[in-house]
Amino acid sequence: MQYEEVSWFSSRVNRDMRVKIYGHYGVPIICFPCQDKQSDDFANNGMIDTLSDYIENGQIKLYCLDSNDDETVSYQGWDKAYSTLMLTRYHEYVVEEVLPFVYDKQGGWCLPYLFGMSMGASHAAINFFRRPDLFAGFLALSGNYDMSHFFPDYFDYNAYMNSPVHFLANMPLNHPWINEYNKRKMIVVVGSGAWEHLVAYSNYWLKDVTDSKGIHVWYNFWDGNSVHDWSSWKYQVRYFINEFLN
Repeated sequence: MQYEEVSWFSSRVNRDMRVKIYGHYGVPIICFPCQDKQSDDFANNGMIDTLSDYIENGQIKLYCLDSNDDETVSYQGWDKAYSTLMLTRYHEYVVEEVLPFVYDKQGGWCLPYLFGMSMGASHAAINFFRRPDLFAGFLALSGNYDMSHFFPDYFDYNAYMNSPVHFLANMPLNHPWINEYNKRKMIVVVGSGAWEHLVAYSNYWLKDVTDSKGIHVWYNFWDGNSVHDWSSWKYQVRYFINEFLN
């Protein structure tokens, strides 16, 4: 399997950010790690092995990103305005830095997919719903789409703009993004097993919002055998990955 690691200093998030690339060719998929994890999260937890046949056959090419969750959703300091600002800066990093990097690696402009589990799913959904013109779609497993969960006592404009259940609820029915959403593939998955209750409420909330706006997301509510853990996510990604290839 072809592998490459690249890093650069991002002035947007004020740190060195790595991208680990798996594959020589294929549909580009930008991958977000779980909360507080980094670009080695997929490899450390067997997700690269789970998708190795697709990668080695040149069907998909994964771009695994670092996070700045320690300064955003996991930030324990007093300056909540800083933490929500850094959440927006992370979105800007993806759009303004990661995407041009992917274009260069793919040999030209393209529409990558977004993929993640847990907080990584949240980032996938946030980036897609904010800029559907730039992505082919997303697969989000066990995400939370309500930023007030992370900022219960402080909810400013930056928190709002990174909270899909909030900003989509206020989107006018004639907003041009709605047509863009419905050109893409949007898959949201959550189970009802261990620890999924911590995020499941936001999945049902998101469904109510998108249904009311005529946004055609494919929701999958799995049973109690589906837990908030890699064992379930690795099974689910094998179930859905072909949607990225059709």
